[in-house]
Amino acid sequence: MGDVPLFNAIKVTIVWSTSFFSALIASLPPHPILYPEFNCRSKSSFVYRIGPNELSILDPDAIPAIHSSGSKCIKSAWYDVIAGPNPSLQTTRDRATHNRRRKLWEQAFSIKGFATVFDLALLADVSIALREYEYRISELVNELVAQLESLKSQPVNASLWFNFYSFDVMGDLAFGQSFDMMKNQEQHFALKLLQAGMAPLGILTPIPWILVILRKIPGAVNGLKMFTKYIENQAEIRQKNVPTRPDITSWLLKEEKGSKKATERQRRWLYGDTGLMIVAGSDTASAVITHVFYHLAKDPKLVTKLREELKTSLPNDSKFLCAIINETLRLHPPVPSGVLRQTPSAGLMIKNTFIPSGVTISTPTWSLSRLESAFPKANEFLPERWTSAPELLKNKAAFIPFSSVVSRIILHFDVSFGVGETGERLLKDTKDVFTLEVAPLYLNFVKRREVVT
Repeated sequence: MGDVPLFNAIKVTIVWSTSFFSALIASLPPHPILYPEFNCRSKSSFVYRIGPNELSILDPDAIPAIHSSGSKCIKSAWYDVIAGPNPSLQTTRDRATHNRRRKLWEQAFSIKGFATVFDLALLADVSIALREYEYRISELVNELVAQLESLKSQPVNASLWFNFYSFDVMGDLAFGQSFDMMKNQEQHFALKLLQAGMAPLGILTPIPWILVILRKIPGAVNGLKMFTKYIENQAEIRQKNVPTRPDITSWLLKEEKGSKKATERQRRWLYGDTGLMIVAGSDTASAVITHVFYHLAKDPKLVTKLREELKTSLPNDSKFLCAIINETLRLHPPVPSGVLRQTPSAGLMIKNTFIPSGVTISTPTWSLSRLESAFPKANEFLPERWTSAPELLKNKAAFIPFSSVVSRIILHFDVSFGVGETGERLLKDTKDVFTLEVAPLYLNFVKRREVVT
């Protein structure tokens, strides 16, 4: 890889992301020294060597070769390290195992899956079971609205409250019971453990092998150890207590019950997938919702246009709401540094660059989303690029999971920045710890005179 340019980090004096060299490419936010240099260099080269055996690839056209289902690349050894003793759907590197576990997860969200795990023979319409998830989410959205209304229009830390909401949702869907963080108006200790457990991943991603050593040292990475232990205990409690309503864990437990003898390995899979549900379902969702409302509070014209469309469209059918969420995901991706892959034994050809076998590669999502070649006016928040201005969208990637809570709040409240709040702290102090550790954002939620439900 001698002909691959080494990313020049010497001139960078401050990097707000907690990740090391890999996060320089996906730094949050762009440092005034780093970002102009990045723009200049990206015009002449798209592959950067950011470690002895690690490359960062800054080209949207490389994504299919690296991340598609047909790619020969595999997950890097980093996943073995972060998994520790408990593998999960996310961390397994074996394709056959991943495909088998993925089918298990898919069944948890299917009508057939519900009918198999729970006795739904008396239901006239089996689809009612699948709608159970949506109904329970709607209940928690209502609770969030009620709690925000009870705060009497005073500035609230929206980052924290959206974390409360997403964590309560995941507790309900994963384990059949909420963590009651919105009800108690305070962080559940599990959320504190999650934040402490995720922090080392940002710092140690470039040198994952050291995490193996730290796990063996008393007192080191205690947050990660405690979060792992909490997850294991939570899985054991759920196994002993069958909920009255369907949950995702029911399917994970079904595989174990279907075996003649549950093995220690199967139990470890249960622990790992339990942790995955909490991290993927709560941490990433709250980050996206927070940034959505940052942009809505910053630009009231977006709110006016959105409300107008919601008068005649359901949230899931609202093209402009989908566009706002897509644009938020583009500018504030929940996993900003991207995910790590390893090149296959035959190596990998990206355009005219050959990458040897066994090299760790990544496609930094945060930086790719700001390429002018893919997104003209890349640093501007322009939802229209997903609807009426396709000329502003040259590489499309859509994902729309948060329409319910956004529409419900924006129809119920006028949202604005709190006194002294500009959103600058959110953009500058949010950290990359593999997912996002979102900085505070203080917003006013004032009940509208004419509430639309």
